[in-house]
Amino acid sequence: MTPIAHAAVGLIGWKYFARRENLKALLIYIFVACAVDLDFLLFYLFGKPEVFVHQLYSHTVFISTAAAVVFFPLLKTARERWGLVLVGFAHLFMDLFVIDIVPPTGFRLFYPVYNKFFSYGFFPYVIRDSLAEVFSIRNLVAVGCEVLVFAVPAVILCRKELVWIGRKLTGRSKT
Repeated sequence: MTPIAHAAVGLIGWKYFARRENLKALLIYIFVACAVDLDFLLFYLFGKPEVFVHQLYSHTVFISTAAAVVFFPLLKTARERWGLVLVGFAHLFMDLFVIDIVPPTGFRLFYPVYNKFFSYGFFPYVIRDSLAEVFSIRNLVAVGCEVLVFAVPAVILCRKELVWIGRKLTGRSKT
């Protein structure tokens, strides 16, 4: 999935687990929701496909938990902290259902303790091999599915919070 779907889940997690008047917590939730995909960025920065194979090492419950735990000191309540862990796990859960055609298929959810690859793909994936493929009709359909299934419900569920964020960022008070 793209960061669109993962960020939408981060927004929903923030709404239900964090103090909603905290923009810092929102940014943390969205970052952790997307964090295990940082291997993509590392691949593009360093170009070592043998080291930075997407999902090979990053998509584990251990890395996801570590990404959340790093931010624990910045969150005030146990509810916010455990909600952050759940948002990280939601990334893994969502990616289990994306069609994966790049070997190795799936990801090792419990690596290094258990080396089995998991994949139950049915959700369309985005191809990122070339600029032409990135902007293809096929990818537009895949991103459209993510927007319909994840982003639109997130916006509907969090509409009041999004209005508050807009007012906060523009410096407008409620009138």
